[in-house]
Amino acid sequence: MLIAVSTVMDTVEHVRRHVAGNLAGGADHVVVFLDRPRGAGQAEVAAFLDEHPHATGVRAGVDWWGEERPRELNERQCTNANLAKQVLADAGLRGWVAHIDGDEILRCDRGVLDGLSSAQTAVRFAVRETVSRRSWDGEPTWFKRLLPDADLHLLHGLGLIAEPTNQAYLSGHLMGKSAARIEAPVWLTLHKVVDAAHVGLEPVEDETAFELFHYESYSAEEFARKWTAMVASGPRASYRAERRSTAATMRALINRGLEPAALERRIVAYYERFLLEDAEALHDLGVLVETDPLRPRDPARVPEPVAGDVLAAGFEAAAGRPKAPFFHGTSPGGRGLASAGSDTRSDARSDTDAGSDAGRRGWRRRS
Repeated sequence: MLIAVSTVMDTVEHVRRHVAGNLAGGADHVVVFLDRPRGAGQAEVAAFLDEHPHATGVRAGVDWWGEERPRELNERQCTNANLAKQVLADAGLRGWVAHIDGDEILRCDRGVLDGLSSAQTAVRFAVRETVSRRSWDGEPTWFKRLLPDADLHLLHGLGLIAEPTNQAYLSGHLMGKSAARIEAPVWLTLHKVVDAAHVGLEPVEDETAFELFHYESYSAEEFARKWTAMVASGPRASYRAERRSTAATMRALINRGLEPAALERRIVAYYERFLLEDAEALHDLGVLVETDPLRPRDPARVPEPVAGDVLAAGFEAAAGRPKAPFFHGTSPGGRGLASAGSDTRSDARSDTDAGSDAGRRGWRRRS
């Protein structure tokens, strides 16, 4: 069994895509924590999740925490993922739980996953990131992957990236995301699986069997929507060093109190200057992955049924109870178990959300 877990504040259209894509990609069930269940449009999202036979929605607002709500989104995400793992284990489920974002879709060869030995408790899904275009005719189907040095130097020589590095090529995280065995005494962080001593576990990796499709800032409209939601989600999230300039710029811009039309123009101008890519050139060079993540990876596979009422009862029992012990990841000024000497520096340098290093690049992408 494979369960995908995320913490989101998003539109019902995007949550529908998230659920449908992960089920098409190999998941059996999708658990979605609604980070601000009383926010605009979230009642519609909750209703969709409540009615879906292969999804469970958890209203994770202020009343959910049973203590002060963690200020950092990263901490809320990791805490929710590990609590979900515990609820799944208590329900007698066996298999894997993957911690992903609401704009990510797993694509998994279930034959390979189900064939792993019980001693293997961590799996890494390699990232595939959407190409940034002005607009798409339908959902994105062109994705970037981590490239070898030869390809990066070619793209740099052609003026398509500022530096011959994957950090300059991808706008989001590079680490991918991980899944942990439900029944194993291990913990999920933002990108990896750690043991009880907070030591990162060596994951099983397979570039063709375990993929993660990241719908990262693929259009100006999506970039604006995502950052507006991000600013509303809390004071800060964890970003790798190269990406903090965009985070600071977007927060300052969105919090400036501009008229909506003026704010939209400034966000779109920023996107077109720093994120827009020459998608056709990348396609011509053969460096993209062409995939429709909404198409079933294995058309013959039927998601294994999960007793949604049992999961709902488990989450209902957890509502209002303190959850700090479930946090084993990292966040700025992280608290709980992660602050008790865990080596989480590589997670702290990665990001979970939108953004690009415009300050570091200081250049205009050719489009």
